[in-house]
Parts: sequence; structure tokens; C-alpha cells
Amino acid sequence: MTEFRRRYSDQPVTVARQHISRLAFLLAGLLIAVTSASLLFVGFIASQASTEQAIANEQRLFRNTLADRMRVLVREQITVASSDNSVAGLVLNFNANYAYKAIDTLWSDYRHSKVMVISGDGHVLAESFEHYTHILKRPIAETPELAILFEKTKDLFEKNRVRVPEGYGHRSLQGVNPDEYALMGFTEIDGRPAMFGAVPVIPDDYENVLPDGPPTVILSAHYIDETLLRQVNAQLNFASLKFVTDAPADSAAFHMIANPDEESIGFFTWDSQTIGNAIWPTIIPVIVLLSISLAALAFGIAWRIGQLTSSLQASEQQNRHLALHDTLTGLANRLQFNRVLATSVKSLPEKQFAVIHCDLDKFKAVNDTFGHAAGDLVIKTMAGRLKKVIGQEGLVCRVGGDEFMIIYRKTTDRENLHKLSTELVETAQTPIAIRDEGEATIGLSVGIAVAPEDGSTTESLVARSDAALYKSKKLGRNRYSLFSDFFDNKGDPEEPPLSLEDPKPQARAVKAG
Repeated sequence: MTEFRRRYSDQPVTVARQHISRLAFLLAGLLIAVTSASLLFVGFIASQASTEQAIANEQRLFRNTLADRMRVLVREQITVASSDNSVAGLVLNFNANYAYKAIDTLWSDYRHSKVMVISGDGHVLAESFEHYTHILKRPIAETPELAILFEKTKDLFEKNRVRVPEGYGHRSLQGVNPDEYALMGFTEIDGRPAMFGAVPVIPDDYENVLPDGPPTVILSAHYIDETLLRQVNAQLNFASLKFVTDAPADSAAFHMIANPDEESIGFFTWDSQTIGNAIWPTIIPVIVLLSISLAALAFGIAWRIGQLTSSLQASEQQNRHLALHDTLTGLANRLQFNRVLATSVKSLPEKQFAVIHCDLDKFKAVNDTFGHAAGDLVIKTMAGRLKKVIGQEGLVCRVGGDEFMIIYRKTTDRENLHKLSTELVETAQTPIAIRDEGEATIGLSVGIAVAPEDGSTTESLVARSDAALYKSKKLGRNRYSLFSDFFDNKGDPEEPPLSLEDPKPQARAVKAG
């Protein structure tokens, strides 16, 4: 080293070269520092974004789980509330023994923490304290929070109440979401936060009917305790799930609950899986490896939560599709038909439409000759043909075995309806190949009611299209009939002024070929 210095100490560029070297190292170090800081910043932002998204998905999943648990609570109440016996024993003539039995069912079978029977005139007639039931009569106004729930439940009942012979009833609960007929949520009962459901007492077989006036209500509740937390967390498996009354200061993973007046009751909190993963000690020693690890971690968390969310969405979408579609043909089913028809009626008279009732002719002979598998093939083939004829101008529904109904939205002038009906009848006459066993030849009878000319309610339009279909059947099948050609549209389609035996006009028959 001494010789080296000696030999080159007289070189004039020595200082310059050392300066450039130091500057290069300095620039390299600065570049590494800037790159490292940039990567750390990007990693921090990505980590924060991933954490926020993961927590948001956890919160959404928790809200859905709470909603499912409340719907279960209401369905448990319905086993008691929807009963002719309950109408007789709790509404028409309050029976203490029956009240004991009803409340005991909700305690012994479902472990409801609190159950109350509230009369239509606003009195608490019975309430439970775990397995003990107390019969009393006190104004609900003494408990303001319960009075609010009772008033909101009355409003729901008014929307669903229907007139029946000798009194009142409630629209069918079949296929109806619990939140459409029951009040659900959180409140404080006896000074304790609780999940509740309030359901009106309604008949099921209508051996007993409801009197006019506000409903008698069964209110059930689960106190928010360790039992409820275990039930809710059974499908979530969140770490350290608990309930607190004060807002959490150091946790972003929480869900606030409020009473029906939107006043805060408390918070569910848990340790987020994302927050629990400490990644920074790995980022500091190995910046590149940390970046890769952070990306993998973020992807894994997002993929897992996305998978759960997608699974729930797919399940909900499938259930919704099955509820509104016929499984054999894929057409809309009766439930969807009823919903669309009700919506269409509301748009009258601005948007006119026709209800077309179709029934296959000679279908029984297909089943008898070729078997039920062939019958299914015929149904599916006819469904496709009807849908092709109607196109985008209407909704084709299968409402029974070989029965179809169509809500047709295009112009409803008679010329267009005659043309459409002819095409429907003709398309049914084309033989259908049954594998190697031969061909099935059927026909189609059609009945048409036009809104609002033939009716402006769902019931009248369905009844009158059915009457027109019956006319087509009676006149020899394989043809179509318009209700207005045979019946007085101001009368009852079950008792038309024009005789079915001697109609003035003639039904339209469409011959093959």
C-alpha cells in the first residue's frame, strides 16, 4: 500500500477520481435509499389499503350474519304467532294458560331470553323472565322503548293486513322476507342490550280471523351475552369477538348497533385477521422480499375474503333465480308472473298490456304414449317456441304442468293480438321429434285479456284470460279467444252475460298447414 501511494502520489487526477468514486457511492446510496423509502411507502400504502378492504369485508360479513340471526329469531316466533289457536287464545279472548304455553315454547325450544305479549290496545298482557312467565296488564307507555317498537310493528301490520270474510287476516308469508312483516333490530330491554323481533299474531288456516284494529304482538329478544356471541360467531370464527357499550379506541374492526330511533346501543368488536399479521419486521431487513411477501399476503387475504363474499353472492343469486324461475324450462314461474303482473297493473292506464293464458292440447296423450320424459321434452320445446314468438316484447311464464301465461307489453290493438295469437297456435302444431320413438303432435289453446279494457286488477285479468282460455277449449281447442269477444268486461268472468253455449262472435281457429 505504501508503494502504491508513493508511485501514484504525483498523479494530478487522484483527488478527482476519489471524488467521483465517493460521489458515485453517494449517488448509489441515495438511489438505494430513495428506492427503499419508495418501496416502504408503497408497501405501507398497499398494506393500509389491503387492511381497510379486509376489515370492510369482515364488517359486511358480520352485518349479514347478524341479519341472518335476526331472521331466524323471527321464524322461531312465527311457529307461535302464525296460528289460529294463538288468534283465539291471545287476541279474541286472552287465555292465561295459552299464554303460558306459547311463551314456554319460545323459552324451552329456542331459549328466547325475553318474551312479551302486547295487546292491540297497548297493554303488556304477559312477559317472561327466562323460564318464569308473569301474567299482568300494564300500559306499554310505561316502557317508552317498547312503545316505539309496538308502533312500528303496527305500521308493518297495516301494510300487510287483508280483508277476509267476517274479519281480517294477513297476506301469505310464503316467500316473503321476514323484514317485510316483522320488526327486527336491537334495543335495550330491562336495561340490557338485546336483539329483538316483533311479530303480529295472525291466523294460518283462518278458522279464526282477526278483529278490526291494531294487532296483538309477540315480542321476543335475545340478550347480547356470551350465548348470543357464540351463536353469531359460529360461522365467522372471528378472534376475540365481544360486545362493548363504549366506542373502541384502538380497533378498526367493529360494528355499531343502534335502536329503531338510531341511537347507539353499543359495539361488536373483534381482532381482525389482517391487523394480527405483523409484516413490518420482515420488510425492514429484506425490502424486496418484504414487498413480495406483502403482495402475497394482500392477495391471499383479498382472495380469501373475496372467495367468501363470492360464495355468499353466488348462493343468494342462485336462491333468487330458483325462487323466480321454473326448473324444467328456465322460464319465469308463477311467483315472478304475479310480481310482474302486479307491477304492470300499477302502470295502468298509461302502459297497456295483455295477459295471454296458454294450455297445451293433447298433452296427456304424449305422456301416455311416450312417457313422462317425452312430456318434459315437449314442455321444454314449447317453452322455447313461445319465448321465441314473444321475444323481448313480453314475459313468458310456466305456471303449471302444461300451462303457460304471458304478459305481453307491445301494442295491444286487436289486429296485432290476432296476428300474435295465430303465430302462437301455429308454432304449437309443428311436430316434436321424440328421439327414435316418433313424433308428438299437440296443439295450443289460448285465452287473452287486455288491460285495462278487460280489467285493471291482477285478479280480474287472470280470471278473464282463464275464461277466454276455457272458451277456446270448449269450442274445440287449438285456437285462441279474446275475452272481449265473448263476455261483458264489466261483469264477473265466472258468470258472463253471454252464454258459453251460444256466443255472438266466433273463436279464431288456426288450422295446420
